[in-house]
Amino acid sequence: MLFDAPQWLWGTFFALIVPIIHLLGRRSIKPIPIPSLMWLQQFRTQDRRRNRIKEWLLVVLRMLVIALFFISLSGPKIVGTTTALLVDNSPALWSQSKFWLPQALKEVPEGKYVLHVRGGISLGTFHTREIVEALKDWPSSSAPLEDYDEAIIVSAGFAVLPENAKSFYLPKRTSFVNGRITMIEENAREQSFAISNGLHSGSWEVRDSSALLLTENDSIVRIPWQSINSNSLDLTFTGDSVLEDNQQRIYRPARLPIIALNMPSAKKLDKLPVDREFTYTNAVDLQQLPPKAILLLNGFSYLPEKLLNESYVLLRFATKPTEDIASEVQPVLEAPFFTDYFIGASDRNRWPNPKMTSNEDLTELQPWLKSASGTVLAGWHERSNGQTIYEQSFPINEVGHPYYKALLQWAANRSLGTNSIRLIHYGSDQYESNLSNLEASKIHYFNWSRTLANTGKSVQFWTESKIALALALFCALIALIFAKI
Repeated sequence: MLFDAPQWLWGTFFALIVPIIHLLGRRSIKPIPIPSLMWLQQFRTQDRRRNRIKEWLLVVLRMLVIALFFISLSGPKIVGTTTALLVDNSPALWSQSKFWLPQALKEVPEGKYVLHVRGGISLGTFHTREIVEALKDWPSSSAPLEDYDEAIIVSAGFAVLPENAKSFYLPKRTSFVNGRITMIEENAREQSFAISNGLHSGSWEVRDSSALLLTENDSIVRIPWQSINSNSLDLTFTGDSVLEDNQQRIYRPARLPIIALNMPSAKKLDKLPVDREFTYTNAVDLQQLPPKAILLLNGFSYLPEKLLNESYVLLRFATKPTEDIASEVQPVLEAPFFTDYFIGASDRNRWPNPKMTSNEDLTELQPWLKSASGTVLAGWHERSNGQTIYEQSFPINEVGHPYYKALLQWAANRSLGTNSIRLIHYGSDQYESNLSNLEASKIHYFNWSRTLANTGKSVQFWTESKIALALALFCALIALIFAKI
């Protein structure tokens, strides 16, 4: 006999409490002879013998009630020779096991098996008609599938199977093409995804909880976060049959906080979407900064040494201008900044036109704005430690100018770290490889069905546990009857 939960067998020792209580409750009675009642002595002896038998019979019945109750909790299984049955619960195709697993078990010889899943986990002994119910809520696993000799393996055939099993039950199907979802671009405004291992032949769906936000039939799907309020979405690709890695949870690209450090004489940047703003007086003020941020140095004629590390993206706007600019500012339009972030100037809102400059030499920057004479007025560079620095030799006169909104978007994208999204992919289908590596005589096929199979009664009613519990109730009833007699 096998037990699914043998730890409950320790509870059978509680049955010993019954005879202990019985023995402790017995008291010796000193007889007092009464001459007129001596003729009843024979009858009292017979009654005491009968009562003693009844008492010990009640003790035995009560002990059986307790013992059988704990035996029922231990999950007894009366089995002869058992065979190990390994069910492949690999992540790919496991969510579809409600379709293929019942079909497979119809082909497996009927009987009782010791049920195993990936990771060497044993779930106990089950009849074939109980296995579907036993695995109904069991999760998938990427752990190895143990290679038991003389075992039976039931699998959808997607993952590589061990070769030493007694027999294999696999579906009749063709190999699946499993699309890999890959991120191809990420910035603060949007994320883009595509299938990287073959032709695209499906559609994309983007959902927020249960609400459908976006559908796309192109080979690339773009998630425009600026029009979506949620911080996480579900992205689904319908192009192949492996549903388990066709749905991905994606997250809004994280951005660093934007903090403005104003020199006392500088004009405040109230209209810019900054998270925090304070006046800079000395290096002690820098202790208020978070470990990572986008810093707007407003009115600074220099870069504080403490800020020159890769944790900060610096945008420095010069101090009070001292020199006139003879003509309007000209943009360096071949810079990607203008095509990627700033859509261009209009008649009402032209390029930033400072009129005056601090006469700083910014020739070491990659230029974005120049004077008509070719003087670099604004640009950026990347230091050897990876830090991004933008500088302009004039203050911000028009805080609401779209150039500065685009500048903050550019800075936010420069501050994006390594993508933290782990896109799930369960690899290529190994079905054909399994068929070629396994002995053909060991393979048994079942029909792959996309409809739920009629499995009938999935759980046997009179199990050994229920029989033990019924016997415990029967003993309790008999004990009650004897106690009343």
